[in-house]
Amino acid sequence: MSTASISTSTGPLDVQSLVSQLMSVEQQPLTDSQNLVSSYNSELSDMGQISSALSALQTSVSSLSSGAFLQSFTATTSDSTIANVSTSTGGIAGNYQLSVSKLAQSRQLVFDQNSSGQPITSATTALSGAPSSLTFSVAGTATTVNLNNGGSGGESLQNISDAINSANAGVNASVVQYNGNYSLVIASSNSGTANAFSVTAGGTDSGNTSGNTLAGLQQSSTATTESYAAGDADLTVNGVNVSSSSNTLTGVINGASVNLEKTGQVTIGMAQNTSGIASSLQGFVDAYNKVVSTVNSAESGDMKGDDSLLSIQDQLTSVLQTQVPGVNAETSFAYLSQVGISLQKDGTLALDQTAFNSALASNPSAVANLFGNSSSTGFADRFNSTINDLLGPSGIVVTKQNDLNQNITDETNHQTEIQTNLTALQASYTQQYTTLNATLSQMEQSTSNLAGLLA
Repeated sequence: MSTASISTSTGPLDVQSLVSQLMSVEQQPLTDSQNLVSSYNSELSDMGQISSALSALQTSVSSLSSGAFLQSFTATTSDSTIANVSTSTGGIAGNYQLSVSKLAQSRQLVFDQNSSGQPITSATTALSGAPSSLTFSVAGTATTVNLNNGGSGGESLQNISDAINSANAGVNASVVQYNGNYSLVIASSNSGTANAFSVTAGGTDSGNTSGNTLAGLQQSSTATTESYAAGDADLTVNGVNVSSSSNTLTGVINGASVNLEKTGQVTIGMAQNTSGIASSLQGFVDAYNKVVSTVNSAESGDMKGDDSLLSIQDQLTSVLQTQVPGVNAETSFAYLSQVGISLQKDGTLALDQTAFNSALASNPSAVANLFGNSSSTGFADRFNSTINDLLGPSGIVVTKQNDLNQNITDETNHQTEIQTNLTALQASYTQQYTTLNATLSQMEQSTSNLAGLLA
């Protein structure tokens, strides 16, 4: 007589349900560990956001420490057809009267006749009398331009132009067509007398605009009129004589680049760019407040009461509450609050732009010293140093992140051990209750048989 196999689903007990209930209790340590890892990951995310906020604050203060943001100026011109202006950094507020008597220009020679004195009617037809090379001298540098045919079959106007441009000799060449006739135009790449070119081979250079020949080409009276001698720009700035080889003046008005367009009278105005300064300051205030809000958010979550957060807050607040060394707070500016940047009750900063503008107008050097100085004791200097320490390899932020990552690794390993034990325990429970279920099933069967006999 064979014995039927015993199943967990056969008998008076619901083995699967019993084992499931027992395992739900045994599962609690694994659930606790998983919740702990989730908490660690949440803290790790918080520290990552704090790190990003601190980096943004450091970027903001870096632009303040040099004091360059205080040297932001706007420029205006009374007549942009005479001169237009753009600003960089630095500058001095004021008005500058420009009287432009002459613009800078490049030397330009125009050749519109062949060697026979006839107009050139084709840009691609070979010309007679072209040499094998041309030599240009610009600002003391001589460059030889080799012509393609070496004079054996003559050069076309276009070939000569292409050869000159390919040589990078400090001159530019072009072919211009008008009323069916063609001209070769050669001009210095840069304006001013110092950049004038001369031709020492392949023709005659009179040094003037007329009486020149080049590569078998000549000038008509019209070409002579169209040619120019090199010249510097001449002007006065507030009555001071200024000469420039370029029509772009960069060293005449501090912090401004002036482009001369034509002769005439024009006024350039320079004024401090208060809106630009305000934008830089507000950027700093916003970046600081972002750090505060990010830390507060972390404290309201899984990191409540964490020492690392308290330390970050204390260090940043300490910077704000420590005056610039060597400055008398009664006679000058030693705190940011004295120039309109004040610490609020909630730990954030607020900017009073009117107060700042007033302080800047009264003592600009003291305001600049407040943010950065040669001793690196300004507020921007010290914020930068403090954030470097916080974000450094051994700083609070990185140390906390390393600790959290290690905790996550340890708990993950612990979960693996717990899961291994749970798997074994579940198998043991299943075996035990399956055996018990089979025994109870046999007892029920025996009881049923006995009851039948007694009946």
